[in-house]
Amino acid sequence: MVNGLFANWMLNLSEEDVGTYVGSCHCGLVKFRLKTDIGYSVRCDCSICKKRGTIMVRCDVNDLDIFEGKEHLSRYQFNTEIAEHYFCSRCGIYTFHKMRKLPDKFGVNAGCLEGVDVFTLKPIFIEGSKR
Repeated sequence: MVNGLFANWMLNLSEEDVGTYVGSCHCGLVKFRLKTDIGYSVRCDCSICKKRGTIMVRCDVNDLDIFEGKEHLSRYQFNTEIAEHYFCSRCGIYTFHKMRKLPDKFGVNAGCLEGVDVFTLKPIFIEGSKR
């Protein structure tokens, strides 16, 4: 929608806005911890995001720790096969993805994070379909 908003998504997180969150898939086999700014979330209109309909937060690759169930994650790639989309092989929930445009970042399903009410988030819109 607005290129400036995408540019903000690409910037490094400000340390004063970063918190640590724990997340999991629906069945609980996959558990992870991340550092992110929960106040900055996005919705994307690319082909896969449109179908899964999640709100995502972002973190650096080094700020995501899969502490349980890594062996239960399945990876899905398509088109350029640069982005890596991960989901639980048992319950099918999309947990996070390594980003195509920002390979040093993960987009994380905000709905998987404990204590986060996705209905109170105010995501910006990213036109991933045009990138």
